[in-house]
Amino acid sequence: MKELKGCGMRSSVGFLSRRELTGQPLMKEEFQRRRLAGCTSLYKKDMLGHFGCVNAIEFSNNGGEWLVSGGDDRRVLLWHMEKAIHARSKPVKLKGEHLSNIFCLAFDSTNKKVFSGGNDEQVILHDVERRETLNVFLHIDAVYSLSVSPVNDNVFASSSDDGRVLIWDTREPPHGEPFCLASYPSAFHSVMFNPVEPRLLATANSKEGVGLWDIRKPRSSLLRYGGSMSLQSAMSVRFNSTGTQLLALRRRLPPVLYELHSRLPSFQFDNQGYFNSCTMKSCCFAGDKDQYILSGSDDFNLYMWKIPKDPEAGGPGRVVNGAFMVLKGHRSIVNQVRFNPHTYMICSSGVEKVIKVWSPYQQPDSLGDLEGRVEDKSRSLYTHEEYISLVLNSGSGLSHDYVSQSIQEDPRMMAFFDSLVRREIEGWSSDSDSDLSEEAIMQLHARVRRSTRATPAAPSTASAAGHHRNVKPVQLAVTLSNQCQPE
Repeated sequence: MKELKGCGMRSSVGFLSRRELTGQPLMKEEFQRRRLAGCTSLYKKDMLGHFGCVNAIEFSNNGGEWLVSGGDDRRVLLWHMEKAIHARSKPVKLKGEHLSNIFCLAFDSTNKKVFSGGNDEQVILHDVERRETLNVFLHIDAVYSLSVSPVNDNVFASSSDDGRVLIWDTREPPHGEPFCLASYPSAFHSVMFNPVEPRLLATANSKEGVGLWDIRKPRSSLLRYGGSMSLQSAMSVRFNSTGTQLLALRRRLPPVLYELHSRLPSFQFDNQGYFNSCTMKSCCFAGDKDQYILSGSDDFNLYMWKIPKDPEAGGPGRVVNGAFMVLKGHRSIVNQVRFNPHTYMICSSGVEKVIKVWSPYQQPDSLGDLEGRVEDKSRSLYTHEEYISLVLNSGSGLSHDYVSQSIQEDPRMMAFFDSLVRREIEGWSSDSDSDLSEEAIMQLHARVRRSTRATPAAPSTASAAGHHRNVKPVQLAVTLSNQCQPE
């Protein structure tokens, strides 16, 4: 009976998984669907292990038993989800380390290999069981996104800051020339194979927006999404599980949903407080039938919208105003979010060193509730002056040095990204072409006015921001500010 005490994964989700194995998967799916639909919030728990910002997270295939994560500390960590949640094990560090920030990760279909890419202009192929490095694929600029072919684990796509989308075959010599699918003057921030039609790939470009490509017809896109607004700064694109819809994130605009072969949006999704400008973010579908979408926000929250069943639903321009759920608990910008359809767990990460796990089932030592009655203690935003003072007084500046291996919150990083948020608020409010409504701007300004001058804790020597060494603090602030903002 001890195993069934409470509402942990080993009770509710474990029971549901066993029911699925004994021939009743529909019972589990219906239960999960109803459970989430009845929530207005979720239980949450932190997983600690990284020493800097966590820029990439991915669940393993066929059940999500594992989670792989990477970030500014240059390490690829592998988490056994059930053991990690029950505090029975720490994450496993794969031996291959990057030379700079990790931006993207991908499992192959067998979960025996992990691909990682980042700011050091390379993709590392890891053996999960032996933790060894199997291969390294060199690029000429930072790698922002990876996608493994759904029909061939030897083939993967990478998108890069050099404006190219490359198709690689791991069986070829690592120094061989990859196949170039796309080449633009501006950076490709995201790429993904269509899970059902693997000859098709979707991309997000920093200036050219969202595109659909056929591997048989390189160099020219099949479709440019967005209609008359196709030239947008896009940072993330995701197919649903059936390959019929595309979800995309664009800078300073709400998330947008496209039908595969239609250049005009089906829906856009908005909510008071949601904004996406200061950092690179990635979105995803959620639910057993991809009936929801998820995105992080610069206001420290995670937003979930329900996709209308009626194609004519929504307000003017088919805008869905009002999120189905707003998940509160992060203490800085949320950049990454992934959903596991087997356990209905959500993982999110960003500027903080934590990976936050959200679930409709209570886990050991989890916080929050399903009705949103438990209020989070929100922190005050640092002022730009406080940020400069934190860096100057620390004596070490913001560096990419993780000697201290601290998993504790870094006030300097929090203050730096707070200063970005403040600058964006000021820029929006003085711009007549602002994408934010007046109401949203007033709400953001009210939050700034409420912030008070805090007495920060002494910062650790570990930094989460950039890869610049031996740079004066004020100079670094300007450099990083330019680096962290999408074009």
